[in-house]
Amino acid sequence: MRAGALAWILGAQAAIVSVATIAHAEPQVTTHVRARKVEVGEPFSVQLSALVTNGEPMPSDPRLAPPAGATIQGGPAIGTSVVAINGNMRVGIDVSWQLVSNAPGRVKIPAPSVLWSGKRFSGQAVEVEVVPASGRRRPQSPFLLPGGPGFLGQFGLGGFDHFTDDDDEPQAALDEKLELKTAPDPYVFVHAHADKKEAVIGEQVAVSFYLYRASAVGMDDRRDPTAADFLRWSMLPNPGTEPLFRARAGSRTYMVQLAERLALFPTRTGDLHVGPLRFWFTGRQVGRHALRESEDLVIRVTEPPRAGRPPGYALGDVGRFSLSATVEPRRLTQGGSIAVTVQVKGSGNFPQTLAVPARTGIDWLDPEKRESIGPQGAIISGYRSFGYVVRIQEAGQVDLGKIDLPYWDPSSKRYEVASVELGKVDVAPSAAPDPAASASASPSATPGADPAAPKGEVDPFATLPAPRATLGAFIAPSAPLFDGASLYLVIAAPPLAYGLLATAATGARRLRSRRAAGASSPTRLANVALDEADQARERGDTKALSAAVERAIHHAIKAATDLESRGILLDDLAKELEDAGVAEDLAARTRGLLDEASALRFDPGASPASLEELSKRGRAVVRDLVAVSGRARG
Repeated sequence: MRAGALAWILGAQAAIVSVATIAHAEPQVTTHVRARKVEVGEPFSVQLSALVTNGEPMPSDPRLAPPAGATIQGGPAIGTSVVAINGNMRVGIDVSWQLVSNAPGRVKIPAPSVLWSGKRFSGQAVEVEVVPASGRRRPQSPFLLPGGPGFLGQFGLGGFDHFTDDDDEPQAALDEKLELKTAPDPYVFVHAHADKKEAVIGEQVAVSFYLYRASAVGMDDRRDPTAADFLRWSMLPNPGTEPLFRARAGSRTYMVQLAERLALFPTRTGDLHVGPLRFWFTGRQVGRHALRESEDLVIRVTEPPRAGRPPGYALGDVGRFSLSATVEPRRLTQGGSIAVTVQVKGSGNFPQTLAVPARTGIDWLDPEKRESIGPQGAIISGYRSFGYVVRIQEAGQVDLGKIDLPYWDPSSKRYEVASVELGKVDVAPSAAPDPAASASASPSATPGADPAAPKGEVDPFATLPAPRATLGAFIAPSAPLFDGASLYLVIAAPPLAYGLLATAATGARRLRSRRAAGASSPTRLANVALDEADQARERGDTKALSAAVERAIHHAIKAATDLESRGILLDDLAKELEDAGVAEDLAARTRGLLDEASALRFDPGASPASLEELSKRGRAVVRDLVAVSGRARG
């Protein structure tokens, strides 16, 4: 029992050390710019996406240094993002800055950054080509519309309004497969494409899932295909970061992105269903949490032909392989062991077992497997090794034989056999027993043997000490190290220490979360936007003032009702606010002020008095909305 308690104590202490060494994953920060080529004076947007593991503090304080050759107009538009990839939830913020180029040339935009856990993390620097102004009216980015980007999706972009052929996008269609005759949805849909519709058991089938978008949408959730009858590999290292392309579906032009690509290996025959890739989107045209899913592709799977099938072929061994082997050592003593390592290298569905040579006097133990298999280009390739311990019971030159791997090559449509010769090993016979040693080790020569005992028997009490003739003083045995109260103290100390550490870690995490929540609360963001509005009014910057007032009102609505007002049509906003508990008068004032700010934003002749009035009314509406949120909490 004491040995078990000591083992338990050591395990608990190891657990304490492992808890103390847990490190939080750093945020994933990416930068995007929609237009790589703009005209002088044409606004364009730079977007930053910062994602962290669900439960971690949210990134905050996004910054972008002013680039040479362009100016930043107003403050950043900030939204939240929730992404689910293969069941792993990621949350974060999406930020957009509006820039305007001043002169032709190349504008190098520094990497924007965010603050997280007291440290700054940067995205990537981008470059935009600026050409002279042509005077042609160009479609405006949805990031520059009143209210900011609204929703920023998983793919690092804030969404799209309808795209036309006049858009100046440098990307071309990925290939002709992206052009579709019909579009299942006019705004957003998911399309699946398989490189083949028929395969044999174990043959790779590559299935690509493309996301088509012609409208500004944000992604709420994602569910991967089930592919229950396939072995699956994801071919994309970072889904959601693939480049954007343009393609037509039906009569509309869409922005297309590869959302996922899977390498599937069927495990049985029949008509096997891949299953749909599902997305849930939110946007003005599609509504809230709208489900879109790809087609459920069906792959017809058969066995490779039986004609010409080599002996030992195992169903599922499909691809192109080669074998190599090492044998160490090549010299040993009878009854000893050697190590045989066989490596299968190539591409396809790698074998799970190998057929080893069977012969009398050679025992092959179960192998230890090691592998390095993954996507390389468009195929799954790498190696899998089998390490055997082989015991040899016979002497002389022993031929280990040959290992064969029959497989089906789908490219040549025929069976192949990969082979490797293991060669011979020299096995020396074990030493013969020494008669003299046997005699000396016989029972009759054992010291202390009873001469009167029959020959070949040993007295079992010969080694005991002689009996004592007198009594002696009792000597108590020494007390064990861990006994009584000390034992209970040692047992209780690790759980108590672990509990204290866990409680401290939980408290620290909650404190960080509260601080992060306070820094990014809607009320604080509304006050920051009002301060920016005052600064813009003092500069006489009409656009910046209008945009700041709009941001302040949207943040105040979020604080008062938890509504994402940027995703609500302006005509429906008053009713939505009333349904959420806002007084009818305040809802009408809020809606009217947003309408006036939008109109004033593009009024070049706005007077200082109108700017002053807009700023005062915006501060009053924000104050009343925040008061609504205070009463709701009370």
